[in-house]
Amino acid sequence: METGEGGVKIEAENLVNEAIAGLRLRDIVLYKSRLFRGEVMPDQDELEALQQHKRGVRFSVEEQDRSGNSTRELHVMVSLGERVVDCVSDQDPKVYFGIEADYFVIYEMICPISQDALTAFADFNAVHNVWPFWRQHVFDLVGKARLPTLQVPLFTGDGH
Repeated sequence: METGEGGVKIEAENLVNEAIAGLRLRDIVLYKSRLFRGEVMPDQDELEALQQHKRGVRFSVEEQDRSGNSTRELHVMVSLGERVVDCVSDQDPKVYFGIEADYFVIYEMICPISQDALTAFADFNAVHNVWPFWRQHVFDLVGKARLPTLQVPLFTGDGH
């Protein structure tokens, strides 16, 4: 077993690859979405704001009966969010607006997969699968709500 940061990365990649070999994406569903507005925003040229990110992942393995056949599925709930806050205040910043969404992702399990591999997969690949839908959702809502543009970067796996 390798040690150090590089060894941890290789181990994580091996776990993800184990899960990839045993899973097939079945569906991605927008489960819940929320657009909220807080404090009245100043004019764009006077705005001193900071964009904050939220990301969470929960998963479970479920037995399903489809047409008399029992199958196992990996269910992943990916929770994502962006909000714009006043960057002048260190304590309890004013929240100008935010967008949050939960995506329900279903994978068919075609072979047994270790718990560690499922965890690594959910934390990286499930978010990666959802990310293009999330970016489009943010882009659409910001336009429809006439809000300032948010930057949702390409998914890199580093917490954004």
